[in-house]
Amino acid sequence: MTGLTYLDLSANLLSQGIPNSFGRMTGLTHLNLQYNFLSGPIPNSFGRMTDLTYLDLSSNQLHGEFPNSLQNLSNLKVVDFSFNNLTGSLPDFTLLSSLTELVVKFNQLDGYLPTVFEKHSALQKLDLSNNHLKGSLPDFTGLSSLESLDLQENEFFGILPNFTGLSNLSGLLLSNNEFSGSLPDFTGCSSLQFLDLDKNKFTEWGAQSTGSLSSLTDLDLSMNSIQSTITETHLSNLSSLKHLSASYNSLTFEFSSEWLLPFQIDSLYLSSCKLGPKFPNWIRNQHRISSLDISHSQISDTIPIWFWNISTEMGLLNLSSNEIRGKFSYVPHEIALIDLSSNYFDGPLPPIPADCREINLSKNKFSGTLLSLGIVEGRGFTRSPSFGPAFLDISHNQLFGALPDCWMLLPSLGFLNLGYNNFSGRIPTSIGNLGSLEALILRKNKLYGKLPASLRNCRSLGFADFSFNKLSGEVPSWIGEDLPHLYALILKANRFYGSLPIEICHLSNLHFLDLSMNRISGTVPTCFGNFTAMIRKGKEVVEHIYYSEHQSLQSEFEYIYTYFDDVLARWKGQEYEYGSNFAYLKMIDLSTNNLTGEIPIGITRLLELKGLNLSGNRFYGEVPVEIGELKVLESLDLSTNKFSGEIPSSMSGLNFLAFLNLSNNNFSGKIPSGTQLQGFNTSTYDGNTELCGKPLTNICPIDNIGPSSSEYEVDEDSSEYTRWLCIGGVLGFSTSFWGIIGTLVLNQRWRHAYYLSLYKLKERFYVLGWPALKK
Repeated sequence: MTGLTYLDLSANLLSQGIPNSFGRMTGLTHLNLQYNFLSGPIPNSFGRMTDLTYLDLSSNQLHGEFPNSLQNLSNLKVVDFSFNNLTGSLPDFTLLSSLTELVVKFNQLDGYLPTVFEKHSALQKLDLSNNHLKGSLPDFTGLSSLESLDLQENEFFGILPNFTGLSNLSGLLLSNNEFSGSLPDFTGCSSLQFLDLDKNKFTEWGAQSTGSLSSLTDLDLSMNSIQSTITETHLSNLSSLKHLSASYNSLTFEFSSEWLLPFQIDSLYLSSCKLGPKFPNWIRNQHRISSLDISHSQISDTIPIWFWNISTEMGLLNLSSNEIRGKFSYVPHEIALIDLSSNYFDGPLPPIPADCREINLSKNKFSGTLLSLGIVEGRGFTRSPSFGPAFLDISHNQLFGALPDCWMLLPSLGFLNLGYNNFSGRIPTSIGNLGSLEALILRKNKLYGKLPASLRNCRSLGFADFSFNKLSGEVPSWIGEDLPHLYALILKANRFYGSLPIEICHLSNLHFLDLSMNRISGTVPTCFGNFTAMIRKGKEVVEHIYYSEHQSLQSEFEYIYTYFDDVLARWKGQEYEYGSNFAYLKMIDLSTNNLTGEIPIGITRLLELKGLNLSGNRFYGEVPVEIGELKVLESLDLSTNKFSGEIPSSMSGLNFLAFLNLSNNNFSGKIPSGTQLQGFNTSTYDGNTELCGKPLTNICPIDNIGPSSSEYEVDEDSSEYTRWLCIGGVLGFSTSFWGIIGTLVLNQRWRHAYYLSLYKLKERFYVLGWPALKK
């Protein structure tokens, strides 16, 4: 088969390993096996195809290390091993002096980058991205033909070498590594167009490093630790720049009031940079900007008049988390994502084009009704949108009035947050037409009436918060029957009554249930232990993150919103707000209702439960011993009920318990010993007159019979000391006594002197008048 020179078997569903017989095709110059299911290692026989100039094995399932025989392929010019599972170190390819393109991205390579690449003067493209390569980079200045270098998504570190003199280099992609120090000198890189250094640890951006890159179109320095002041010198010569991203650094932009950008920018991302306090006047000459993100930039100003004419192509606008005040009266017709949240905008809601996909106007001072939003007008929407918004958050404002009954015209809506306003009236039935709805937040309004039965059609609903309204009626059974994906149900502080439906136990994904501060009565269903999500470890289905379905937004903007909008939960005796960490909080709160009966034994099966609040009800009976099985329980509130009997000793094993309230019940007996229960404040047990033992001052009756055994227990070292002290005393007394008596018996002279001294002592006392001696 030496006569075959060209072989292309790409995209043929080939599987198993590459046969060694390929090595017999010694005359082959072009071999393409990409887009198959080939597995196993690269055959060592490949080294026999010495005429090979093109080799593509990409997008397969190859594994193992590179065979040494590849060094024999001295005529190779283009090699592509990408999208496989190759391991080990990258060969130095010392003998492959003709190599122009080497692509090994998306593999499992580790080790260091061979320094011999410095000698490959013919190399034009090197792509080793998405591996596990490490170490510092060698000097690339010898690669005079290099046009593209892609090393992103690796583990490289250290200071970057200079790239001075690489006049053919057009793309340098080094993102997602651990490079540090100052940006290197790119002087002489006259062809450089794409420079991506984001997600590293750079600390300084010098004007001289990028100031001369007149061909640069894309510059990304975001997510570093750069602390620099940016002046006109940094940007004045970047005449071709179209995309600038420097978000999430400590950059301060200081330009003169009359200076304008010397280029027409398409996208500008400067989130978390210091641009204020004035609105950045230096962008007023931009007329084709499509993406503008200057959020978190310390702007405390009004929107200037020129801003309304800045661009007719605006697709993304993010001014969030500033202190911008005044009215926002105009939104470009091409807008696809607008975020004005966390500012001081007032007046009516701005009219939003119906095709806008993501709308966040929360945490402002907007007032009026929803009709001014523009996507609704009168009884219905202005027109049936081709896509319609998928994300709508207008919470934390001063909006009022009834909710419009025309939600059926927003079929793509997946996230709806109208919380923290003054909306009133009933929840419209048309909201049940939102078949894509995954999160519905109506918290803290003045809504009343029953939950509309049409909500049972929102089968994708996972997060539902109706808390702090005036909703009433029984908790609907269809919640458990028709909302299988529900993982958080919050009906707190309403006027729900009646008993809990047994169907609620069908919510196997439920991890957060708050029905507190209502008028619910009856007993808790025994099936409350069926919440599977509270039995398994991890956050599982709770980690719901919403991405835009609009593909251009997804790929270009990558905006992410979480469903967890400062969820209020009574935790450890106080109200706390939870954001994204709400995903880890597995909790049941049935407090302040009219519930009665005993604690269902099923609740003790919820082994991952972290919070249980049954306070303010009429529960009675003994607390089940099995409650000690809830090993990760951190907060337990059983206060203000009619529980009786002893506190289960098993509760001493709840080592993570940080908050406990058993007050105002009828508990009796001794508080189980152990630091866990006896370490709480006495207020934990207030109102239980029959309780005794530490930390209370009440002494248990058994303690009055006599000293407890613990009072007789003496430290082992102390007991041993006392025993030796007694022995020493006896021996000392015996020695002294027999020493004196023995001397008097054996020594006659001493004996007479002793008796004479005693006689004289007696006579002396007699003369002094001691009454006892006179007698």
